[in-house]
Amino acid sequence: MWNFSRKIKMSNLKVQLKNLNISKLKTSNGITVKSELQKHARILADCIMRQLDAVYDSYNPKIYQRTYELYNSIYIDDRLFVKVSSTGASLSIRVGFDDGAWHTGLDGKDVNTAVLLNEGWQTSGKFKDVPYFGYRKATHFIEKAVEEYRRSVQNPFNVKINKEY
Repeated sequence: MWNFSRKIKMSNLKVQLKNLNISKLKTSNGITVKSELQKHARILADCIMRQLDAVYDSYNPKIYQRTYELYNSIYIDDRLFVKVSSTGASLSIRVGFDDGAWHTGLDGKDVNTAVLLNEGWQTSGKFKDVPYFGYRKATHFIEKAVEEYRRSVQNPFNVKINKEY
């Protein structure tokens, strides 16, 4: 019996992977990896929208008017992201919030509304005691959406939450 092996330089492997058309790779059920990831991304985005609906339905603002920019900012990226390391490789697709999720606070600083709504906030000064304006308890709508996604599909993908402050 002969055992032939060849060391592959990591740079060669990266070049080969870079030239690989991942969108055409197929899963065992014949569906492309990209299509399967996009399907799951749509399911997750729908779960986020349902959880955000629940947050919006839980109160009616009295001091400000909703713009629904956060709701309308949910997007699914068209690109697949490939990460290769010495321990393995992963493919991912992003579901996130675009620039519509950001607004300028009373202090003049830009803030991510999705993070504020998810994590809650407390201001100081004049409006600190005004519910839903000066403070708000965390809703954890993002984590709830991920849990809803996991319950709604048979083989859920891992979901990594990245909170941009």
